[in-house]
Amino acid sequence: MKALRIILLALAFIAFQAHADDERNLAVKQVNNAVSEQRIALVIGNGAYTSSPLKNPVNDAKDMAKKLRGLGFVVIERSNLQTKQIGATLREFRSKLVPGAVALVFYAGHGLQIKGDNYLPAVDADINSEEDVPNQSLAVKQIMDVLDESKTRLNLVFLDACRNNPYARSFRSADKGLARVSAPSGTLISYATRPGSVAADGGGRNGLYTSKLLAQMNSTVQIEQALKRVVTEVKAASQGKQEPWMEGSIEGDFCFAGCNVPAQGATAQPAVVDPAALELDAWNTAREMNTEDAYQAYLADHADGRHAKFAQAAINKLKAVQQPAQIAMHAPGAMQSEVEAAMKPGKVFRDCPDCPEMVILPKSFAMGKYEVTQGQWKALMGNNPSHFSSCGDSCPVEQVSWNDAQAFIQKLNAKTGKQYRLPTEAEWEYACYGGIQSEYCGGNNFDAVGWNNDNCNRQIHPVGQKQANGYGLYDMSGNVWEWAQDLYDSKHDWRVLRGGSCFIYAKYSRAAVRYDHDPGDRSLGIGFRVARVLP
Repeated sequence: MKALRIILLALAFIAFQAHADDERNLAVKQVNNAVSEQRIALVIGNGAYTSSPLKNPVNDAKDMAKKLRGLGFVVIERSNLQTKQIGATLREFRSKLVPGAVALVFYAGHGLQIKGDNYLPAVDADINSEEDVPNQSLAVKQIMDVLDESKTRLNLVFLDACRNNPYARSFRSADKGLARVSAPSGTLISYATRPGSVAADGGGRNGLYTSKLLAQMNSTVQIEQALKRVVTEVKAASQGKQEPWMEGSIEGDFCFAGCNVPAQGATAQPAVVDPAALELDAWNTAREMNTEDAYQAYLADHADGRHAKFAQAAINKLKAVQQPAQIAMHAPGAMQSEVEAAMKPGKVFRDCPDCPEMVILPKSFAMGKYEVTQGQWKALMGNNPSHFSSCGDSCPVEQVSWNDAQAFIQKLNAKTGKQYRLPTEAEWEYACYGGIQSEYCGGNNFDAVGWNNDNCNRQIHPVGQKQANGYGLYDMSGNVWEWAQDLYDSKHDWRVLRGGSCFIYAKYSRAAVRYDHDPGDRSLGIGFRVARVLP
């Protein structure tokens, strides 16, 4: 009898062990499937708009990229995407997509619709009318085309881009938020709020929608259920003012952290991710972008990583004073191609740490990116003549005469060995228009490009806070008057002033307006910017 009981116990143990092994094998199969599934994500956060900047999108993108990497995604991350980066970014995303993969796109920033098409404007977009939008924005249709052509198994698109359209005043139509999208098969699109509605940027580190989405990405429930939870939580937190919206349909299962194993008692596990692979992906992304923000994002996740010292060295190099023209012209054995590359229009350089930042223009001369600042004046001249000295070193020096500007330039030339001067009136006007004909320097909307009596409270402002013109020059309309080299006419020795200031109305700051002034007068609100002969 005793022997029979031993045999029965042994058989029961064998059966229990076999059941446990089946459960473990099922769980391991689920995890291995998640690991083998290729996951690729494009994450973009645009906040540093010259007009109507946003606080949270870059944080949203960084936090989303970090979360996705932890869930096994290969992430292409972009912060403050510029117009010239749109094509390369889409090409890189397309190159990583393979048939059968899971593709994810996350965007936070401004979004707008024109005639039913959605656009995600670059941070440097100079949009004065609807016609400007397509060439300076990432079109949602472009993203959908890439996903459709790539034959991916599943596409997830998250658009936290339903904020107010900052360009609406110059548009013929002013529809709010984003329009509904015709999604390719196997695609799920989640909007921060209903089509045609707007969402807030958020008061914390993240936008409301993104914060709730991030929290649900640890979930092992199906994606549709996770997004329903996002809807519920956003509606509750906004007291019904914001309701996320979902469109499209998918086949098969997808859970961010791995779906629950259907067998009873099985424990769902997130995909196992190789930390070294994640770090290498983050490092490669930082090197491709080659920006301070990208290297900082790498260090935020990998402060003790293999490439940390190189990331810090890259940051230091980017922070260092750049002298592309000077280096190429004087480097031993410099090739002509190197010289030409350094002198390419659009290049920005400085000849010394305290020198004005200069932009090379197509007409083969350089123009100050900003008006000469109080900090630059003090470093060279040892004093500060500005009436608004409390504004600080980043504000334009003002209350300076034409003669004072010449004295500054003489010292600057002695210090650098270069040929700085005031721009001629023709050069100033050419630089002002920035390659397009417009009412003001940089566009037809004065509020976007300059400070005047209506919007500056009769105070000058730090340089570079408004929208740049087509050549990357700031504040050429408003803030402070700018001296030109020329005589106003042949009748007397008065010199030309251009651009207007914050003490007069916008109509006096138009690109074509010119005034004459005594070269020895130090009136309130008169400053200057410098030009430089190349090389």
